[in-house]
Amino acid sequence: MLITIEKSTGVQEIDNLIRCQPSKKLFHSQQFVGKVKWGEDAMQYQKRVRNEWD
Repeated sequence: MLITIEKSTGVQEIDNLIRCQPSKKLFHSQQFVGKVKWGEDAMQYQKRVRNEWD
């Protein structure tokens, strides 16, 4: 998929261009947004995981 956007294109126009594209995804993840509950703060998790690389 290729969308050409000019500098003068507004935010709502860009949003409409993206939403009008046909979805080819087999898994629609939008229904699961906000459903997963983590046992720890997301920032603490990122810091812990990134410290493993050092």
